Amino acid sequence: MITRATGMSARAAGMRLKPAVWLLLAFTLAGPVRAGVERTYHVAPPPLGDDAHSGSAGAPFATLEQGRDAARAYLATHDLHGDLVIELAAGTYELTKPLRLEPADSGRNGFDVVYRAAPGATVTLSGGRRVTGWVREGEGLYRANVGQGVDFRQLWVDDCRAVRARTPNVGEMFRFAREKQANGFELPSEQLAGIALRPDEVEVSVLIAWMHKRLRIARTEPHGATTRAVIDPREWDAVTDQPQGDRVYRGRSYWLENAREFLDAPGEFFLDRADGVLRYRPRPGEDFARARVTVIRPVLENLVVLDGRLDAPVHDLRFEGLTFAHTGWTRPDQAGFVDVQANSLVPAAPAEAVDPQYRHHQRKDRIPAAFQAATADRIVVRDCRFARLGGAGIVFTHGGDDNVIAQNSFYDLAAGGIELGEDAVRPANPRLIPRRNRIVDNFISHIGADYFGSVAILGYYTDQSLIAHNEIVGVPYTGISQGWGWGRPPAPAGTGANRIRYNRVENFLRRLDDGAGIYTTDRQPGSTIAFNFIARMTPPAGPAAVGGAIYPDQFTEGFHIHDNVVVESPRWLYLWNPNIRGNHIEANYSDTTALRDDSPDNVVEAVRRLDGDDRRRWPAAARAIADSAGLEPKAIAAGTRRLAAPTTMTLESTGVDFQVLAGAWTTVPMRGMSRYGRQSLDPAAAARWMPIVPEDGVYEISVHRPAGAASATYTVHYAGAMCVVRRNSEVNGWCSLGRYRLHAGVSTEVEMARESRSSRTPLMADTLRLRLVVP
Repeated sequence: MITRATGMSARAAGMRLKPAVWLLLAFTLAGPVRAGVERTYHVAPPPLGDDAHSGSAGAPFATLEQGRDAARAYLATHDLHGDLVIELAAGTYELTKPLRLEPADSGRNGFDVVYRAAPGATVTLSGGRRVTGWVREGEGLYRANVGQGVDFRQLWVDDCRAVRARTPNVGEMFRFAREKQANGFELPSEQLAGIALRPDEVEVSVLIAWMHKRLRIARTEPHGATTRAVIDPREWDAVTDQPQGDRVYRGRSYWLENAREFLDAPGEFFLDRADGVLRYRPRPGEDFARARVTVIRPVLENLVVLDGRLDAPVHDLRFEGLTFAHTGWTRPDQAGFVDVQANSLVPAAPAEAVDPQYRHHQRKDRIPAAFQAATADRIVVRDCRFARLGGAGIVFTHGGDDNVIAQNSFYDLAAGGIELGEDAVRPANPRLIPRRNRIVDNFISHIGADYFGSVAILGYYTDQSLIAHNEIVGVPYTGISQGWGWGRPPAPAGTGANRIRYNRVENFLRRLDDGAGIYTTDRQPGSTIAFNFIARMTPPAGPAAVGGAIYPDQFTEGFHIHDNVVVESPRWLYLWNPNIRGNHIEANYSDTTALRDDSPDNVVEAVRRLDGDDRRRWPAAARAIADSAGLEPKAIAAGTRRLAAPTTMTLESTGVDFQVLAGAWTTVPMRGMSRYGRQSLDPAAAARWMPIVPEDGVYEISVHRPAGAASATYTVHYAGAMCVVRRNSEVNGWCSLGRYRLHAGVSTEVEMARESRSSRTPLMADTLRLRLVVP
């Protein structure tokens, strides 16, 4: 028995409730009886909207600030007896600064101040600006003047994220042959040959275990057959002296980024900050010659900021039906990017960040979010879309109680999805610990585009968090991470009773190592991980990678881990340290019995083995868990899986949506193209694409077949059906696999396999394309 409002099972409750108690509970969960809307202020983009207007339906304001100011003035002179609404008409609102809300902007008397889209309206809050005036420069490049002093790290062309110029191109990486030296890295001289290096502009982007660091090159020095890339002293201090994790660099993957000379692949851009010129190499089909493209660069870091204080929180606000888009973040251009874990950063100015409340007595830096809240209570963010962001989606810091983040989608984010709390292990004020927050029924995919250590849902030190019925798909690192500190020192008092239930985490750990579908650390008494479906852990290191589907890390204590289903992961459980103790792990299901258990002070019941991927052969209890995990029917009906994303999607075989199923595959350049693909000579080779479909409709699915590719069989799985399509070796270029009615979300797969096992021609996987033809 599962109560939808609380996500609590009869087993967890431990008792049956009498009918009278159920009735009282139903009224309590329903919340206070509302008197409806007391007053509505209307906002519309110009020319209909004008801040000189009254804010009525017939004379709307033009800006959110004017709507906020009108509501603030009303709150100063009235006692609320209903909700106070700021309603936004359809359109894109290009914000010149974040909408900043303070304690005076809060609801009261049990009623909310509501910022919402008008019924049926698509409302976008944009922190970006269009880039126009493009001219052809030669060699396939286009240029536009954006102004000296302008800085940004992201660019979107027709809603598709562009790539900051890099070498090697997307899909391939270099590896360090030597350990780091006194002040930098020894690189093969040819990697920087011919580069007009400007100090602190070119970055070394390196993947090191569970971290992704971006380090600026200050200068170069010749060292025989190698060139020393000397790293900016501030980043080098962060790498070598400041508190962080693994410091071994030999053998790690890296690429170089942000030089004009790297601008060689379609979809890449380079911003010359010195002369204010932006250059871009168009992708096929992007018509710059006739100005039939929309190019947007980010300007703002935040779109909505709740600016509360520990003694005066912002409270009782709702945000509904809004799309948050086009934010940026340029701190790495001034101070690099040295993370500890999960985008917790060594501070740009360590001497100014000394604070005994925090681990290491150091207040870490964080990536800003489109929706940034400090000390905010009873805030609701519901039915919103977060897309095309240069930072995170939603971040609550400095406490925050009884907030609800529900039925939102997150897609194409540079950083993490939802973050709650902070690294305050010795809080001077207990209000720094977030309490009783609910993160439910959200769809999160394609986060961490620029910072691979991003987590879809991250909780630091929290109390009584509920993380339930979320769907997390296609992420570079961990899906859900709860807890912080690794026992050094122990978690502060007043934390625990966190519940992670009924989530679907799939296709995770795609770029980094040492993570999980669900990851925990430190003491969290009374916490549970239950009824989750965790599938397809596919780390770059393969089965040898550190981590597992469920990963209680150091000093995890107090969890009841039960009734979870794990499939297609190297290990279902990872307990690697004896300091992990006092956890009860039982009644879980997996298609593998592989685990690591070096922690004797836990109760670990043997996993119940699932028989292959045919769910019809699973125990009924395992099928029920898999079917119930993820979004609830009400969220699906509300369109939570519908994304603010292009309806033509191109998926390369080097991206997170592609997975090897069998055989040895290598990354190879596609002949005649500036991109990489995958190929295999293995007779049993097989692989699949797992596209995230942006909305329901009929899509044409096509595959790009390079010349010389072996004949292949493509199996399209969609809406509970299956279709097999064969393409022989003589069919090259874009080939249609047919048209299919697809559901939004992660309901579609395209598998490919060799048509004939006797063929010695390479099986090649290049690019899959989905194009909406009938909504």
